[in-house]
Amino acid sequence: MRKVVYVQGCVFSQGHAAIYDESHQMIGAVQHDDTGRVQVMNGEGRGVAFGKFIPTCKKWVVMNHDGQEVGQMREKFSLFSKKCEYNVYERGTYTISFDLTKGKFSVRSSAGEVVAELLQDGDEYRLVKDADKLSMYELLSVLKSLTNNVNYKSLTAV
Repeated sequence: MRKVVYVQGCVFSQGHAAIYDESHQMIGAVQHDDTGRVQVMNGEGRGVAFGKFIPTCKKWVVMNHDGQEVGQMREKFSLFSKKCEYNVYERGTYTISFDLTKGKFSVRSSAGEVVAELLQDGDEYRLVKDADKLSMYELLSVLKSLTNNVNYKSLTAV
């Protein structure tokens, strides 16, 4: 099922970004703090997805509202673009291609089909998701984690 949300605020840096639905009603927020942790909150302010970098394993871990690990991301070798692999265990493996300078992200299934994209739309960013196996909040946690310079440098050191 196709879903569209808009993100406004500190999308590509540490800080707070508001999440809006298609009718521009605020449905949550994503916070990226100075320790590198990412937290995505729903409209009531409750944490629904979290991300943190584990330096000993050189991986980014995404957790649900209960703190249970739901996926992990690692850098994937690529000659011409930046790519990461996001493994969501029984839900599959996805490839994330991104260009932080242009603010573009695309998420592809193992079959190569685009299941989500983040694109600039004026002064905000539009996240379009087609995959039912990935939650919008989970995707925002993953995409926001790629903007963390410290963790990104650690990921690229794999």
